[in-house]
This record gives sequence, structure tokens and C-alpha cells, in this order.
Amino acid sequence: MSLRRALLVLLIANVVAASPALAQLLGDRVEANCSFVDNGPVAVLCGLPPEQVAGLVKLAASPSAGDRAVLFVRLHEIVPRDSRLPVEAVARFLEILHEQPIDEAKLADRFARIAREHVRLVPEIRALPAADPEVQALRDAAAAALQGAPDHDRARAELEEARNLVRAKRVARIAASMPADQAREEAALVRAQARVETARLRFAAAARLHEEAARLLPAEDREGRAADWASAGLRWTDQGRGFGDDPALVNAIAAFQAAMEEQTRTQAPLHWARTQLNLANAFYFLGAREPGTGRLEAAVVAYRLALQETTRERMPRDWAATQTNLGVALAALGERESGKGRLEESAVAYRLALQERTRERTPLDWASTQVNLASVLVMLGERESGTDRLEEAVAAYRLALQEMTRERMPFDWARARGGLATAFMLLGVREAGTARLEAAVADYRLALEEMTHERAPLDWGQLQMNLGATLLALAEREPGTERLEEAVSAFELAQQELTRERAPFEWARTQWGLGTALMVLGERETGPGRLEQAVSAFRLALQEITREGMPLQWAQTQINLGNALSTLGARGTGTARLEEAVSAFRLALQELTRERVPLQWAEAQMNLGNALARLGEREATTARLEEAVSSFRLALLEWTRERVPLQWAQTQMSLGVALSVLGERETGTARLVEAVTAWDLCLTVGDSGWPQERAGVVRSARDQAQAEIARRLSK
Repeated sequence: MSLRRALLVLLIANVVAASPALAQLLGDRVEANCSFVDNGPVAVLCGLPPEQVAGLVKLAASPSAGDRAVLFVRLHEIVPRDSRLPVEAVARFLEILHEQPIDEAKLADRFARIAREHVRLVPEIRALPAADPEVQALRDAAAAALQGAPDHDRARAELEEARNLVRAKRVARIAASMPADQAREEAALVRAQARVETARLRFAAAARLHEEAARLLPAEDREGRAADWASAGLRWTDQGRGFGDDPALVNAIAAFQAAMEEQTRTQAPLHWARTQLNLANAFYFLGAREPGTGRLEAAVVAYRLALQETTRERMPRDWAATQTNLGVALAALGERESGKGRLEESAVAYRLALQERTRERTPLDWASTQVNLASVLVMLGERESGTDRLEEAVAAYRLALQEMTRERMPFDWARARGGLATAFMLLGVREAGTARLEAAVADYRLALEEMTHERAPLDWGQLQMNLGATLLALAEREPGTERLEEAVSAFELAQQELTRERAPFEWARTQWGLGTALMVLGERETGPGRLEQAVSAFRLALQEITREGMPLQWAQTQINLGNALSTLGARGTGTARLEEAVSAFRLALQELTRERVPLQWAEAQMNLGNALARLGEREATTARLEEAVSSFRLALLEWTRERVPLQWAQTQMSLGVALSVLGERETGTARLVEAVTAWDLCLTVGDSGWPQERAGVVRSARDQAQAEIARRLSK
């Protein structure tokens, strides 16, 4: 093993913490899900494991009479006798779930949504204004169609016939200049049709009907028009968020803006603020999927506008929820920017929210906000040289897990457990031992027991990616390849779901992790195959991780690309790969400044020094070697023994190598003495924190340098 191959620094960075949960304030209610149910069949289904809910959905959708019989036997066993929702309705709701592409993990929440919409729908239809007896009869027939086993198609058809009847009479009365009441009546019927579509999760159809209702209303009905535009925006948001439909989110933004044109802040400040909040949510959901920051910036502006009217004094719970949403949007911006300002603002927003979202008042909201705060503290801790933020994150995750128990909220528990694992991993890479890294691996694997491929494929893919990164960090401290092979396997599993089409940024990060694992494997093997694969993976990642969109991640990918090229260059005879490596490291340093991210700046300086030292060995002059020495000494300004002992020791090792090569080209002993000093310092950590083989390499090099010093002094 050559001395230079022992110099690799693998600081695992930019691993994504568990995704924060966006607080929901949609329209005049909180969106129904399993967190908001008390009893009845919804509570029963929410208490079942996701795979059992999926089994019921499969039975409900089956054309087999035998399967339907099994379903009804099962439902009679689990649905309470006094339930206001009959078994026939529950079976129909399960059929609706099969009609939509819904992740297994979300089936129970969607069932809760359908049940709540159904309970609201029937009385709303019965309350529709209808002066004409024929329209009344059709309205009542629509309500009757939703009793027992709801027949949404029939209900929609009855309402459509009623609408056609109202429209025909309105046309007949236009000559008498009395169409306004009929227009309102027709709009009400269209609105009811929209609610029928919402009750079976056909959100795009519902949105179009709400838009149609808004256009039907007379111009003077500004409040009603605003309400229909806002409802259209909510349904477009449901469609966009639930089914990955980005054009639907664009439609949502337009609908909310139309609502605010109808009802201004001066006319109705609280309704205006609610619409601003919903507009902000749509901007956030869209911005989270797009490169750049424009939509996320718009979300932050809209949340802050909403807070001007949704004050703590007037509406404390809504104020806290809006602060939470603002924190999520700021965190998403902060992740894509190189500074810490947005992340600091996000942490402030979450801490403000926690002043109202206390554990005593709203334990689950308190726990989810603790998770969000912890995820931001992880990102801040990643960009700082100390560990205080990461320790705070660990504490916040542990608090959240006191309420988010595995029995009570298995998926939220799994996400929080995964976030805790990420905090442990980032602490582990800064410590000499492996206890934190081992704890991270254990927590990721616990989370994967609930967040399975079948239940939640995207979350499963994210956890696999982070598990791979942690295994990679452990592998860097071990001599074998078992952990590396496990890491490669985890990254390849993650790519099954984190595809470029579905999640381009996550796909790119997975390419980054896979490339890093292949790079380290390549360094431990003799052939260039794994290293060439690593270079390809990093270059693929850079197609999505751009400097404009994600500057810090882009810079870290440049560092890893440089490392792979540097190792390939060291094994060849030319200098082309080494020159490419130097270029990659210098590009990285344009974003990884000492002021912004001191530890990553030190990493880049260290790796630049390695590439320059390799080039210097192949050149007759000493300029490259002098540059290498300068880079290593810069790295040691931030990679101190107290902060990151292993990285400090590796840099002392590299510095010693460069100084020893310079010393070989000089007649005196000054450079060799400096090299011995660097290696002695290195061994104060390396002897206890490194595998013996690596420490032995350093000791051997030091002893050879000391012998050469003695030889020169004896002349």
C-alpha cells in the first residue's frame, strides 16, 4: 500500500435528513388524516398495519364474488356495530383507494379523507337551495345515491340533470333580465358535483368544477366567487401534491391569485390571509420539486404576508402552524444555498411555533415541530465546525420520539428515527471512534422495518441512500471491503425508487453516494474499473446537482470527482487525470469558502494538496509540492485535533509526505525534520484511531526520514 493511498479523506456530507412534515392549513379546515380521528371504521383502519389495509383494498377491487364475500366478513368483524358509516360504504371507500395510485403507507390517511368528505357531502347536497320541485327531486335523488354503498356516478348524474334543468330555465328568463338567482342555483349544483368528485379523490375534476362555479356566479358575488376559486386551488393542490402533478400546482397558484382578486385584504383580511397561506403551500410544493429557488422564495413571501393578519394574539394555533410552514420553506431554501442565514431563520420560525405548540396542548404537533427543528439543526451542524447543533438535533429527535412512538405513529416514528440516525452519522464522522456511526446504522435499519419498499417506496429509497452513506463512513475506517459492498448495495437499492424522472435531486445524490463507494472500493483494488465507474457516477450526478441550484452539493460532488480522478492519475503515468482533479478541487473551493463551511473548505484544501503533491512528484520543479504544503497547512487551520481528530491526523500524514519529497530534493535536513514532526503528530491519534496497517505505514515513513536525517548530519 503506497503512502499516498493512505491519505484519502472521505467526509460524508450533504446526506439528507428526514424530510420535514409540512403543516396543513387548507381552506377552513385541517386536512383529514389518521392523526385526527377518534373512533369508528376510520380509527380501525388507521390502526391496522399498512399491508393489511392494502389487502382490504385488493379484496374490494377484486371482480371475484368470493373475494367480496371475504371482504364483507372481514369488515363486519372490524367495523363497530354503532358506526355511522355502514360496511357497504367502507367497502366502496376501499374501492376508491384502488382507483388512484396511492402509496401503501398513505392508504389509511386517504381513507380518512374519503370518509370525512363523505360525512360532509350528504348534508351539503340536501341543503342545496332548490325552489323548483323537479330540481328538489333530483337533489334528493343525488343524496339518496350516496346512502349505503355510495354511487358517486349516479349522484353526479342526478346533479348534472338538475343543473341542466336550472340552466334551461335561466336561459328562458334572460329575456326578463332575472338570471342571477338561477346562476347562483346552477353554481351551487356545480359546486355539489365538485364535492362528489372530491369524495372519490378525483381532485382535478373537482377543481375544474369549482372554477366553473366561480365563473357562473354574478360579478357582484365576490365572496362566493373567491370561495370557489379558493376551493379550486385546494383541489389542484391535492392533485399536485398527491399525484406528482406539477401542472396542477401551477393551476392552484393561478386559482388562489384569482381568489385574492375577488376578495382583497381590505375587504376580508382573514380570508385573504388564509388564501395567502394556501398560495404559499402551492408555491412550496412546486418549488420543492424544481431546480432553482424562485418558487420557494415566493412561498416565503406569501407565508410572511399571511402572518401579518394571522397574528399570535388573534389566532394562536393558526399562527403557530403558519410559522411551521414558513420554517419548512426557509429550510428548503437553506438547503440549496451556501450560507446559513435561511437555516437560522427556519430554526427561529420553528422555535416560535413551539411557543404555542406545546407538548401539553398539542402533543403531536409539538412532536412534528421538534422533528422539523431537528432537521434544520442537522443542516446547520453539517455546515459548522463544532458539534453543538448536532447534539441539539439529537436531543430534539429524542423529545419527538417520546410522543411519536412506533405503536402510535409507525411512519412518523420511522422518519424521526431516520433523522436521528443522520444526526448520529454526522457526529460520527467527526469522532475518532465508531460508536455513533454504528448507532446510525442501527437506527436506519430500525426505520426500514416500518418504512418498507412496499409501504413507502420513496421514503424507503431515501433511507437506503442514507444507510449507504453511513456504511461508507464506517468503511473508511476499516481495512476490508464488506461495508463498502453493503454501501454499494444500499445505493443500488435506493436507485430503484429514487429515479431521475421521479426525484432528480435524490437520484443525483444517490449517484454521488454510489460513486463514492465505488471510488473507495477502487482504491482498495488494483484495477481501474471501479474508479472509472465512480468518475461516471459523479459526472452523472453533476447533471442535476448544478452550481446554480445546489452550490454546496455541487462543490462536494466536485471534490469526490477530484478524488477519483486523483487516484486514477496516481496509478497512471501521465498527468491528465491529476490536472483534471486539481481543476475539480479548485472549482469546489469557489463555493466551499472558509467563512461559509469551514470543515468542508478544509476538506477541499486537503484533497487539492494531495493532487498537487502527486503532480509535484512527476515534475522536476518543486512549485507543485510547495503549493501542496500550503494547502495542507490551510486545511489544518480548521481541521484541528480537537474538532476532527481523524481528519487532522490524515492531514498531518499528507503534509509529512509532501515535506519528505521536498526534503529528498534538498541537501539540508529542515524539510525532513518538518516531515518527521508532522508524522509524530499524526501518530498521536493514528496509533489508537486507525487500523494498525495504516499507522504502520506512517511509522515506517517517519523512521526512514529519521535515518536519512541522521545520515546527512553525519557527513
